[in-house]
Amino acid sequence: MKRLRNLLNRIPFLAERSRRRKINRWRAAYEQWKRQGGALPLPSYGKQLVLQEYAERFGTRILVETGTYTGHTVMGLLDKFDRIYSIELDPTLYRKAQQLFARYRHVQIVEGASELCLPRILSELNEPCLFWLDAHYSRGATAKGETETPIMRELEAILSHPCSRQHVLLIDDARCFTGENDYPRVATVREILLKAHPDWQLEEKEDILRAHRAAVQD
Repeated sequence: MKRLRNLLNRIPFLAERSRRRKINRWRAAYEQWKRQGGALPLPSYGKQLVLQEYAERFGTRILVETGTYTGHTVMGLLDKFDRIYSIELDPTLYRKAQQLFARYRHVQIVEGASELCLPRILSELNEPCLFWLDAHYSRGATAKGETETPIMRELEAILSHPCSRQHVLLIDDARCFTGENDYPRVATVREILLKAHPDWQLEEKEDILRAHRAAVQD
């Protein structure tokens, strides 16, 4: 059955129909979550809405994600970006995502540690990107690198990029940034970002730390 499903997903209209069904299920789960009080963290579909909002607000056409996991973010936003890069450390999750998105030429699934892969990806890019930074270890099927979160080295790579001032950064799981288990404190992240770009706006909302320049409509 699994092999048949994989074969059917190679047929474009069937793959798109399957994708739409998944999105509809995620949307229904999100609406139910809201009705039940909306306790954080956001469901996957809610995070996709945040990403879409910032892409539209800043006109970014490239998404760079650290932490592919099950591929829900990529799947939900396939038609929202010209190019999507997603980095996954766990070999099994990488292979599944690679197979899932193989037919999409604008999607590149990258295997490895995000702090090592990000500089290589950024060296190919010369325009503003939207970054979804979510590569932390969270047990279960997720992989752990040298540290539980590579966020500090990810920020170093992003902030050293020539277009860094125009980039938009969304950092998930802000609640984890307590100074423990390899996580910096939120205040430390703020300090690093504002030192690089004093005119940036920073906001912590819905468990997501958001950092960017002022948008035109702001």
